[in-house]
Amino acid sequence: MRVLIVEDDFIGSRLMKKFLEADCFCHLAFDGREAIDAFEAALKEGKPYDLLFLDIMMPEVNGIDVLKTVRTIEEQRGIPPDKGVKVIMTTAMNDADVIMESFNARCDGYIVKPVRKEKLFEEIESLGLLSQTNR
Repeated sequence: MRVLIVEDDFIGSRLMKKFLEADCFCHLAFDGREAIDAFEAALKEGKPYDLLFLDIMMPEVNGIDVLKTVRTIEEQRGIPPDKGVKVIMTTAMNDADVIMESFNARCDGYIVKPVRKEKLFEEIESLGLLSQTNR
């Protein structure tokens, strides 16, 4: 599975990568602009990401705007909503309005930091991307 981890905190992104690297190919992006560029490049190479972990508060472009851009790119390329990248927001923001805005922008999951390994895999498994037997 190909995963893009978008997190402006170096330690947080490295920790998530460590959790996932046994099961996944992980690419890191440290701001919203870099995330959009990586997402588009992966599509152009014919190696799209299966999963995107997206922080909300980031420099350049915030996570919700990145998510909206990703969904627009998918629509422009004719990728059906059920075939698009799965997106899990990973953020310190536990505000109901922000959570609703994220789901309205079509995220697939939401994890409030700090990200625990068990919760991370629970969310991935709920999306049907990894099973207990994969770990």
